[in-house]
Amino acid sequence: MVSFGVASSRLNAVFSEVKNKWITGLAFFRYLTLQKVINYLLLRSSFHLSQLLQKPLVWGKPTTLSIEPTTSCNLRCPECPSGLRSFTRPTGMLQEQLFERVIDQVKGHLSWLHLYFQGEPFLNPRFMEMVNYADSKGIFTSTSTNAHYLGEKQVTEVLKSGLKQLIVSMDGITQEVYEQYRVGGNLEKVQEGLKLLVSERGKAKQNFPRIVLQFLVTGQNEHQLHALKSWAKEMEVDELQLKTTQIYDFESGSDLIPSDLGYSRYIPVGQGKWALKKKPENKCWRMWQGAVATWDGKVVPCCFDKDASHVMGELKNQSLAAIWGSISYFNFRKQLLADRTQIEICRNCTE
Repeated sequence: MVSFGVASSRLNAVFSEVKNKWITGLAFFRYLTLQKVINYLLLRSSFHLSQLLQKPLVWGKPTTLSIEPTTSCNLRCPECPSGLRSFTRPTGMLQEQLFERVIDQVKGHLSWLHLYFQGEPFLNPRFMEMVNYADSKGIFTSTSTNAHYLGEKQVTEVLKSGLKQLIVSMDGITQEVYEQYRVGGNLEKVQEGLKLLVSERGKAKQNFPRIVLQFLVTGQNEHQLHALKSWAKEMEVDELQLKTTQIYDFESGSDLIPSDLGYSRYIPVGQGKWALKKKPENKCWRMWQGAVATWDGKVVPCCFDKDASHVMGELKNQSLAAIWGSISYFNFRKQLLADRTQIEICRNCTE
């Protein structure tokens, strides 16, 4: 029988999660306009009709967009091309002029901007100015960080920027476990930065940015899941997200695959081999919902195309609207509807 104290604790956790989602959702809806809502409905309608007709129809413009502030990173995570320094595409920093030009193009229909793709965003010296610019144009903004750059100066800038959601990637609650995946990382520094941000946000009587602690569950850290919830509560983050880990060469297994397959994207199929738990279907809402842009303006289909193997167009000399309706995008969506397994970046995707 569950004790009153345990039940009360669980109820408080559920209430806290609901409250956070309500605050975030309310902020998101405040940025919506009739034009953005109509655009979303057009995209949804054309997505479902495309499945029925087996022909790609796209009636709206991107409602979400991810833009990469930089490919640079201070860590060396083993399943990340930034960490492995393994890109074949050019590496560098997003320039403010290109960013502002894109934002001016999309502000009428874009409902969510995620300032992240690869790398550590805070390494771009103009990062906070970019967030502020997008916010000033009525766009909901979020980003992902490893939280090694949350000193006093950066925290002040974050609170002034208008950033609405800050996702902190942290995969261990002790240094020994944390550094197994976040190679080169310092957990104490992450903790100090989080505490400072929470404290200063409280002093400023602000609700934003909402702080989401994102924990990739692996075979190395799954034993910490129970203690993690208490740790997150102590840190006063707004939300805890447990995520499955993408593994490049999963077919032969990996130490990163957790023993609890409820937290795994993969399942054993015998003779030491592994396969995706969820068989990919010939559809993908992401291809109708939004796009991803690299630091130098290359538009790719989604965040799984980390090395920009499928460039749909370039924002340096094309508008996003023109790229969105291009023959390259049409052919990509057509192949996806016909046989998604023929697209390399889709073979390790749980969408």
